Amino acid sequence: MSSTHKLPAGPWRAIIETAFYANSVKKTSMAELYRLSTKQPEVIVTSEPMYKPERFGLPKSAKVLVSQDGRVVGRTARARRLVRQMGKNKDLYLGILREAVYQMNRRPCLWLEGIVGIHPSFMLKAHLLSPVTDAKNMLDWGLNFTPWMRPWIGRYQKSRPINEPDILVLADPEWSHPDFPDGLVIVDERENCIAILGMRYFGERKKGTLTLAWTAGVRQNMVACHGGIKKIGCHPPVAVFGLSGSGKSSITNSHDHGGTLKKSEKVTVIHDDAFLIDLEHNISVALEPSLFDKTDSVSYRDPQIKYFLTAQNVAVTEEPNGSRRLVAYDVRNRNGRCIKSRDMFNHTDSCELPGTVIWLQKDPSLPPVCRVKTIDLAVALGASLSTMRAKGVENVDPEELSKLVIEPFANPFRVHPLLTDCQQFRKLFQMGTECYIMNTYAFGTPGHLVDIPKDLTLKIVTELVRGNIKWQNWQYFNGLEIPENAGELFGADYDRKYKPRGTKRYLHYLKERIRDRITFLKAKHDIEHDMDSCYIVPLENALRGIEKKIK
Repeated sequence: MSSTHKLPAGPWRAIIETAFYANSVKKTSMAELYRLSTKQPEVIVTSEPMYKPERFGLPKSAKVLVSQDGRVVGRTARARRLVRQMGKNKDLYLGILREAVYQMNRRPCLWLEGIVGIHPSFMLKAHLLSPVTDAKNMLDWGLNFTPWMRPWIGRYQKSRPINEPDILVLADPEWSHPDFPDGLVIVDERENCIAILGMRYFGERKKGTLTLAWTAGVRQNMVACHGGIKKIGCHPPVAVFGLSGSGKSSITNSHDHGGTLKKSEKVTVIHDDAFLIDLEHNISVALEPSLFDKTDSVSYRDPQIKYFLTAQNVAVTEEPNGSRRLVAYDVRNRNGRCIKSRDMFNHTDSCELPGTVIWLQKDPSLPPVCRVKTIDLAVALGASLSTMRAKGVENVDPEELSKLVIEPFANPFRVHPLLTDCQQFRKLFQMGTECYIMNTYAFGTPGHLVDIPKDLTLKIVTELVRGNIKWQNWQYFNGLEIPENAGELFGADYDRKYKPRGTKRYLHYLKERIRDRITFLKAKHDIEHDMDSCYIVPLENALRGIEKKIK
């Protein structure tokens, strides 16, 4: 058995674990959760068949269920509170949590057991406690990870022993508090427990669970990865890291890269969202058997609906014959979601360490692709990954959607120190993994931007993996290289559109964008004491180089 029983070492796990044993709580199954979900008032039973429901102990006639969350249809990062950062407010939050548990335990609740991790190298048992009225979210949690049933129990029992306590997740969407109108998430990553209060959105449960799994993996000398990883033919695996909307899933799940791959270059997907890189055992492992994807590109009666297990915040229509069908394309609201099977493409649960890591950025000062020459700069650019929030994916003010933000390693769910991630990625690059940055948005200066189409991005990844790009030093950014033969590989107009020019307007813009990264990392270093100066120096060198060019 992979995880081990441990007594709670602190009050947070003690409060959450004790809640599971109240008289109002009973263990549940996927079959019971499906039956309860079909009767949940806000849930819609569609006519779309669920993909292979018998895998989960559900009837073969099971249908895709759709739940609607209301106003909020994305993650709310500002609701998160980390136990290790609470300081003098610790007692306040302990009181809030105890009261929340008391009120929840006075209602009928269900306990679902599951497993996070699908490869014997890393599997942790997990537990979800929620009110009966939240059966659909519990069902989706079981579909997204794996419920405690065969064949997964057998794999878990044969998995590598991991000295970690089980993951505990407590979620009550009906909780409310006048001081926390957006809800409250309390995370104790050291004891693998989380309380998600006043939040309906399923993604909070999924990412909250993954947060604890990633952190446990880091304690086992693994690299926590919010990204996608795949193999292309016989080439070493390629891993891409980016926020939702950056192209992470489009790159990972593409089977032919827009027609640029040969038949011999067969794509094998490991996962498009969450995995761990085990540095000691030379293996990259997926954490989930399914995909939690946006439905904004899913057409009416799209063939891929065949692989759907469940859906959230997606519209439904009734046809003249009485059948109820999904209407995606985000016509009802942004960030419609589904959980679907990886069976829709060739997949496996693990591969070796990635030979290539790509930081996906939405930074207009950068051309479509650059190669990073040094390890410290590779880590620095990952720790200062610049991007834009995807519309509707997160519950943020509309003004924030237009701003460039920095999200280290594209993982807004990280709760362990940032320096820990830096150290783990440094180890990976020291083992020979190459690093690239790709801008998937647009290139130029504000008001003078040239879009970077998805087809070009996919073609670049193809040539990267093949090793066909010839590189030359980028004279405006010390430590980076740009393609020398881009016109030959990507079209004659590539250099005209995307080759950086030495105009003062552009150089000043590039300088400011580098300065943004330095400012961010310096704040982590000086204020939070969560950054090493060795990752700031390469950016400062690049800044001085640009200033010389401007003069």
